[in-house]
Amino acid sequence: MKYIFYTFIFLIISGCGYFPTAYYAKKVLGDSIYVKLIVNLPNPESSVQFKDALNKAVVSRFQSKLADQKDADSIITIEITNVTDISIATNEQGFTTFYRATVYIDFIYKNKQGKSGAFHNNGYYDYAVSLENPLTTYNNRYYAIEQATNQAIDKFVAQISYQGK
Repeated sequence: MKYIFYTFIFLIISGCGYFPTAYYAKKVLGDSIYVKLIVNLPNPESSVQFKDALNKAVVSRFQSKLADQKDADSIITIEITNVTDISIATNEQGFTTFYRATVYIDFIYKNKQGKSGAFHNNGYYDYAVSLENPLTTYNNRYYAIEQATNQAIDKFVAQISYQGK
């Protein structure tokens, strides 16, 4: 019975023309990718964390391998251009209790076939402020920037897949 069920599911998925994101991404980026980082000086820790997150996306979502710059089929240059914090909630005394961190990121890719593209994405995430402990606020902000960059990476993955369609 299980064999019939799995065969049926396989026929449905293969019959509808479904291809994973990696299929389309490889058409654009190739099998090996080098990620080049331009560090954002006000947020160097976030920049390095962002490169690590994109490296993970290259391996897991594009199903490509990371390579040296000279051996890569494509080079993706990334830069956090701006990080803004906007107050979204205040307490009764007028002190900010929640901020929204918005991260603006540039993605520029160039492959060996001469194709190139640029995407300007952003992501946002809300975080709480601790009026008693600034270290908690710092950690919350760092986490918010991390989540916002992950959101921008998700947009980039979708844009690259669309380019390969």
